[in-house]
Amino acid sequence: MRASVAPISLASLMKQGRLLLACLCFCAVFNSIAQAQNSRWPLNWGDWETATGDWGGYRTKLNDMGIDPELNYTHDIMANPVGGERQSAAYAGALDASIDFDLQKLLGLNGTSFSFGLYQGLGRDLSGEDINNVFDVAQIFIGDVFGISQMNILQRLANDRVEIAIGRLSTGTDFAYSDAFPLYVNSGVNGNPVQLLENLPSFTTPPFSQWGVRGTLKPQESLYLSVGAYNADLNAQDNDSQGLNFKFNPEDGVLVIAEGGALVGQEKTSAYLPGRYMLGGYYDTSDYTPFTDANATEEGNWGLYFIANQMVYEEQADQGLNLWGLFTFAPQQSINSLPYGVSGGAYYKGLLDSRDNDITAGAFYLGFFSDDLPGQTFELVFEINHRFQFTEWFYTTVDGQYVVNPNGQTNISDAWVVGFEMSVDF
Repeated sequence: MRASVAPISLASLMKQGRLLLACLCFCAVFNSIAQAQNSRWPLNWGDWETATGDWGGYRTKLNDMGIDPELNYTHDIMANPVGGERQSAAYAGALDASIDFDLQKLLGLNGTSFSFGLYQGLGRDLSGEDINNVFDVAQIFIGDVFGISQMNILQRLANDRVEIAIGRLSTGTDFAYSDAFPLYVNSGVNGNPVQLLENLPSFTTPPFSQWGVRGTLKPQESLYLSVGAYNADLNAQDNDSQGLNFKFNPEDGVLVIAEGGALVGQEKTSAYLPGRYMLGGYYDTSDYTPFTDANATEEGNWGLYFIANQMVYEEQADQGLNLWGLFTFAPQQSINSLPYGVSGGAYYKGLLDSRDNDITAGAFYLGFFSDDLPGQTFELVFEINHRFQFTEWFYTTVDGQYVVNPNGQTNISDAWVVGFEMSVDF
């Protein structure tokens, strides 16, 4: 269960309201600018690949050299006017900066690249502080922390059929991930299934990272097998108090994970519509504390997951209707808070006339609590949203959610949640 907090003050609510109004005004102005394709300045801004363009040609020169800098800012502003432990509004945001070096261009090392990234979290947690539910209504919330998002070397071999990555890695970048997941504002699947993350704290999801190694084999374009091993000690992830943490102590726990997948309909000449199916499993050697005995320990934790994403109707090109679903299984109920989980949804690209790049999405997230957690049964969240993709580098998602049985407790009122997400690539 989450720790309880004092009720939010009127002054804080007013501050949140002013922040919400300011952001809404900013987004309205920003949206109109982004759509002004023929304005005098900036010339064809909406056609740029990023909000800052080509830097007078220097960005292209850097890319030609093998240097690719990226910066993204994303925020969620959400409110629960009904339900939860108390009603409030909250801003949460994150800055993520990275730079990729193509060492083949820079140093002549064939198939080798190096990536380095940093992140800064902002704002506060509406789910944790006011609603008290597990499926966080604002996926971008990571806490007011600064740390390394990635620092690794990637080697490609055998015509890109073999990949080996080593360094600071995010497990969730390569495992239990679907292209459908970033379309949602709730953390139920964005970036990885919450049912998995709640049971397995050693599973890092971007921007958090951990020391590890990952290998991927692609015997065919439609098949792959990935295996990874990661430092599992939670103290090594504690950037909140240590800033940049380089601790490596595998003797305190190692997470081993494997995933196999099949891709269908990827070729334009294929008789099948595009889809991806993956099955994964993991084992963590760390010590866990049982729910019923704080003085005892259990060594090791394992689980399975299955994820599917399939286009079922193609309007044209990549526009059409896609369905997705997932199932998670972690049988040790003495240490896994959500031993069973099911989620699913649908999204349609280009549903509205003249809005070919917009995406309309809906989903549900369901987690069943352990029998060893009395008073907690299940939590279920429904979400529906529409992403206005104004340019390649800027979108705004209008979002609505309904939280049933927050934290699996019937004494917390079901919550209605509304808000929006904004993201800019610089």
